[in-house]
Amino acid sequence: MYDRLDRITTRAEGDAAATFSNLFSLLNTELLFYAFRRLKRDKAPGIDGVTVDDYEENLQGNLQDLEDRIHRGSYRPQPSLRRDIPKGDGKTRPLGIACVEDKIVQRAIVMVLERIYEVDFHDTSYGYRPKRSCHQALADLGQTITRRRVNWVLDADIKGFFEHVDFGKLQELLGRRIEDSRMLRLITKFLHAGVMIQDQRYATTEGVAQGSVLSPLLANVYLHYVLDEWFEQVVKPRLVGEASIIRFADDFICTFERESDALRFREVLTKRLGRYSLELAEEKTKLLRFGRFASRDCQRLGEGAPGTFDFLGFMHYCGTSRAGKFKLKRRTSAKKF
Repeated sequence: MYDRLDRITTRAEGDAAATFSNLFSLLNTELLFYAFRRLKRDKAPGIDGVTVDDYEENLQGNLQDLEDRIHRGSYRPQPSLRRDIPKGDGKTRPLGIACVEDKIVQRAIVMVLERIYEVDFHDTSYGYRPKRSCHQALADLGQTITRRRVNWVLDADIKGFFEHVDFGKLQELLGRRIEDSRMLRLITKFLHAGVMIQDQRYATTEGVAQGSVLSPLLANVYLHYVLDEWFEQVVKPRLVGEASIIRFADDFICTFERESDALRFREVLTKRLGRYSLELAEEKTKLLRFGRFASRDCQRLGEGAPGTFDFLGFMHYCGTSRAGKFKLKRRTSAKKF
């Protein structure tokens, strides 16, 4: 099984335009077993009440039956169980809890698709990827601000990203690499599985449920094409000065050398997101002077102290070292404290 997965990686690395049409056949008992072993045992059960320990009592028989239903086309994901968890600022975030069997299939799909998209994803993307963490994203951002030509920072926020992913656009973007219609149909089944809220089933017509095994990968694929690849291939070649982007899931920070480049990007970003049914949260999006020369420039222009921005739970601000040189400083964000 892992040899077959390695061959997918090799082909993806060798041809950036290659498409894959035989992925569905990988969803056999062996892969489902590996997927089951990756599940966490301390998670809440889905709407059927079955826990990981319950499913394991007849694991071989359950997985064989699951494989048969997947390949017959009779497998149907069950609705996810909706729970609202506090965000820390008085608001709540909807969390989707899938059944154990659905988690197994989703994990198996992720194990296959990761072999393609981990090759495609840019190094500036850190969220929910193997061997990548928020600590690395913060370190990369710190290196960029302190060592590169950064005078402006765009702190952008996508309004309700996970609730507004367009199914049609997502399938179109997945189709750039995946031509296996059976795999795409299986993913579509999960998208349309619905949600249970207070024993009432509601249909899902857009968005990917936070908390599911599959949604982080689908979200990364969506923003890879909508944001990361567009920024690298279309935006940066048209700018006068240096620019960079660092993204963790739907949170991203863009840095610019020139204000004119930052303003142009801010304008086209709204249009770009709109094409994919996304919208900037205007009240949370801001462009600020930042970097090694921000204090000097703010003082010269009478703007007061440089602004601050929040990223991954930390407030970032311009400071100085004991030697009097610029130093990027962080402290816990007030709303995350």
